[in-house]
Amino acid sequence: MTVTGSRGGATGIPAAVLALLGGLFHLVGVAGGAVLVAGDGDLGRALLTFLLHLIVAALLIVGGVGLVLAKPFGRLVTIGGAAVALLLYLAVLVLGAAGVYFLGLSGSALPLGYVAILCVPAVATLVLASVPATARWVTGGWS
Repeated sequence: MTVTGSRGGATGIPAAVLALLGGLFHLVGVAGGAVLVAGDGDLGRALLTFLLHLIVAALLIVGGVGLVLAKPFGRLVTIGGAAVALLLYLAVLVLGAAGVYFLGLSGSALPLGYVAILCVPAVATLVLASVPATARWVTGGWS
């Protein structure tokens, strides 16, 4: 009897679920960005909000679907999407502290706790997608 280690479904599947949920969250941001573009506010910031949410949503959704299908591209795109999301959240914190607001935020309404909480699922997605068990999952597949 041969005992083999887990191929990573225990990390690959949660990474896929978190990536898909993060992508859905950023789709809400895409809708908010579209509303900002349609409004009479600052067009540059509205387009920035729309495009950044669109990029992150696309990366996370494509990566999440790829992980569900146990494809190597899904792991790489999920890692990229989670990393871009983290960079975006950190940029919101740093620029907000400097008085520059985007992503629908304005004035002193920068919710530091809210942005910090957003980092938790992004870090979890990044870690779960990056571990070697997930790499085994995408090479071994469902079978």
